[in-house]
Amino acid sequence: MANKEKLRSLINLEGVGLEIGPSFDPVVAKCDGHQVEVLDHLSAADLRRKYQDAPNVDLSRIEEVDYVSDGGSILELIGKRGHYDYIVASHVIEHTVDLLGFLSDCEQLLKPSGVLALAIPDTRFSFDCLRPVSSTGQVLQAHVEQGKRHAIGKIFDELANNCLRGGAIAWSSGSKGPLAFFRPLNEAKAIMEQYQQGDMFLDIHAWQFTPSSFRLIAGDLFALGLIELREQFFEDSNEREFFVAMSKQADGCQVSRIVLAQRTVLEQRAIITNPTR
Repeated sequence: MANKEKLRSLINLEGVGLEIGPSFDPVVAKCDGHQVEVLDHLSAADLRRKYQDAPNVDLSRIEEVDYVSDGGSILELIGKRGHYDYIVASHVIEHTVDLLGFLSDCEQLLKPSGVLALAIPDTRFSFDCLRPVSSTGQVLQAHVEQGKRHAIGKIFDELANNCLRGGAIAWSSGSKGPLAFFRPLNEAKAIMEQYQQGDMFLDIHAWQFTPSSFRLIAGDLFALGLIELREQFFEDSNEREFFVAMSKQADGCQVSRIVLAQRTVLEQRAIITNPTR
């Protein structure tokens, strides 16, 4: 889980906020007196039903949901341009169908001085580690397609290539346990075909990032004139996640594009420290 104190330190808790996808563990809770709205993929009642038998889940922490997303534009759903002092999304951006659309929507929902605070899983230390990191081109392609469901190729990659290390879905940087796929290839194919033939929605990690690859994509989108949000804060925990704050008033990442691209390659090479024969 994300370091809640780190995320809270990046925003003005006295302001008006939006938390996206808190599920059963909000970063900024209404019950703590914060003026915050909640957007999630289910209503509060449905979230409680979903997690009623889950171990170690406190159902009382599930917040009332103000907006239930259907996978489309959150700006169109909420409709409050320039309204929020902050938006918090912990382990959410990697699930989005249209990553550029998500960032653009957040930008327009924020006040000119507003901050988008993100906790993002590091692909090096999670079940995504055998999947290539995402690129700016892939982000642009998904935005052009304007889908509400994940592309079939992303579904297959999730089903066929997600893995465990030593039986865990996420691990520390020092872990050297053996890697094993979640499921056999024929099972991945069967689920993919079922998805392709119907209108079901599968929630997946559609995007894979190392710290440098995310900073590279975010900088590219700004340089291309597609978003006005720039990096205001960055911290690599060197474990399962990293933290980014973005705003329209920030100076942006001070690391050059070529260095970020080189670091991305080096970070990917460091993923497999103990390959299994």
